Amino acid sequence: MPKTAISLYFFFAGIIFSSWASRIPDVKDMFALNEAELGAILFMLPLGALLALPVAGWVVHRLGSKLASVSSLFLYIVLLFLISKAHSVLSMSVVLFLFGVIGNFANIAMNTQGLSVQQLLKKPILSLLHAMWSLGAFLAAAITGWTMSLGYSMEIHFGMIAIAAAVAALFFSFSLIKDAAADHPQKVFALPNRGLLLMGIICFCVAMSEGAMADWSSLYYRQVVQELNKISTVGYTAFALCMALGRFFGDRLLQAFGFSTVLKLNGILVCIGMSLALAVNTAEAVIIGFALVGFGVSSVIPIVYMLSAKSKSMAPSAAIAAVSSIGFLGFLFGPPIIGFIAQETGLRLALSIVAFLGLMIWLLSIRMRTDRVS
Repeated sequence: MPKTAISLYFFFAGIIFSSWASRIPDVKDMFALNEAELGAILFMLPLGALLALPVAGWVVHRLGSKLASVSSLFLYIVLLFLISKAHSVLSMSVVLFLFGVIGNFANIAMNTQGLSVQQLLKKPILSLLHAMWSLGAFLAAAITGWTMSLGYSMEIHFGMIAIAAAVAALFFSFSLIKDAAADHPQKVFALPNRGLLLMGIICFCVAMSEGAMADWSSLYYRQVVQELNKISTVGYTAFALCMALGRFFGDRLLQAFGFSTVLKLNGILVCIGMSLALAVNTAEAVIIGFALVGFGVSSVIPIVYMLSAKSKSMAPSAAIAAVSSIGFLGFLFGPPIIGFIAQETGLRLALSIVAFLGLMIWLLSIRMRTDRVS
């Protein structure tokens, strides 16, 4: 039951985030924003996420991942609905900032809870948990397309998601477990060592790639491929679905080929997939390319978090927070950089950054030591 409970927490966290991401074109239209202005608003979410990270590990460690997971998910639900009630650029910016803060508290809390359940079961499940997040993201993108086709407002759409998520979060909160006892000294505040720093840089590359897909893929599909607004989520849906599928097989692939080999494959798929989507201006090529990017990013974050938790000098929540502090700089800088470049040169050239990041993941994985992180 603990595995089911934390799996569904990841699932609904994915639904909440993707529900927002799939409605980004509506926000652009609502406030009549150009790409640079939209990028500035999107900047607020990763900014909140980054500012939360220095204290997230400490808060989760003090509260315990069970209480932290429950409280942060409920706040995440509330903030999703508040996004639909924001009727000015200022109010949208404030809500997105808080959405980023709480989203990262939930990220650290739920991954720490997942590691405790993994230790209880004595088998890897973290890739599966991230698969559930991706499955939620895929389902949310599909639901968004459905609500848009029916003409539902963002408020009605987010209200439906909020009610369903709140009921599930309450019901399964009783099945979460206390954190596993540590068998080594746990530092909550510490600078990442060389191993954690390298994983943080890899996390940066994949976080920026995921952020670019979440924030800009629907706009690319609509504006460059010239599809109707009501099906602008097709490209992002392909990405989210394949990211979920890749994570469902992630634990098995890791057992068969090892961390380093899987990471190298991840980087190659990101590079090839985005290159295809940008080089061939057809709907089919974009969908296939986005799907390959989804497969490419699928296993990176679970691998990085599992290796970080092996640190013998830091508590799991603190180690994950340390790596995420570096990684989420990608979410911080990604949206405005791509927005500003798109404003000057076009979205196609701006998204070529993702192909370069895939190449970086491959190069960094060659230097990565997976036997120890401390």
